[in-house]
Amino acid sequence: MTEAAAARECRSIGSFMPIPDFNIDGLLPPFVGDTPAGSSSDMSPYRGSALDVVQFFAFSEGRKSILRGWLLHRKALRAIGFGTGFQWIDGSFVEKAKEPKDIDTMTFLRRPPHAKTLHDLGLFWQANRPVLGRAQVKASFHVDFLPLDLDGDDEILVDLTRYYLSLFSHRREDLVWKGMVQVPLDTVAEDYQALNLLGPEPTSSDPDAGDGT
Repeated sequence: MTEAAAARECRSIGSFMPIPDFNIDGLLPPFVGDTPAGSSSDMSPYRGSALDVVQFFAFSEGRKSILRGWLLHRKALRAIGFGTGFQWIDGSFVEKAKEPKDIDTMTFLRRPPHAKTLHDLGLFWQANRPVLGRAQVKASFHVDFLPLDLDGDDEILVDLTRYYLSLFSHRREDLVWKGMVQVPLDTVAEDYQALNLLGPEPTSSDPDAGDGT
């Protein structure tokens, strides 16, 4: 079955295009099929669950460690009130040949009920820097956290999305196009399954820890 035929079959059963395999460049393709003018479900970002992401990208111990941090950060976001939204997974983490240092996430968030105004949101953000501060999140969770406000100014949202999409839709070294993955935030059960699939963090005494396989 061709990629285009597989995509049509997925649509016929009410599903989205699954995460496609890496292309010859070791990247997620920006679209599936012979033309980018097909269905939107054939184009990046490809929709999947946290479990899909773990099953697809956890092919080294370094990546598994990063994915554990990503899942724990998602749990922390939900714990402080960000229960709805979605993430675009991008950066070197979605490149096959790279051994990434972190996972880049464009995170589209709905404001919690207690932080609907800009003033309240600012206070809330300052009070939750360990979960929302970019430097803190990268140090603690190995996540490059790039938040986008779905309840904010429409033009600012579009402009930031345009900027990040242009930044992350190409491989930095040679500007080759690449795809991303979209994951909803409210998938608690799938996140739990994904974390269980990864297993515990290896200890320093584990002979297989950090071997990159």
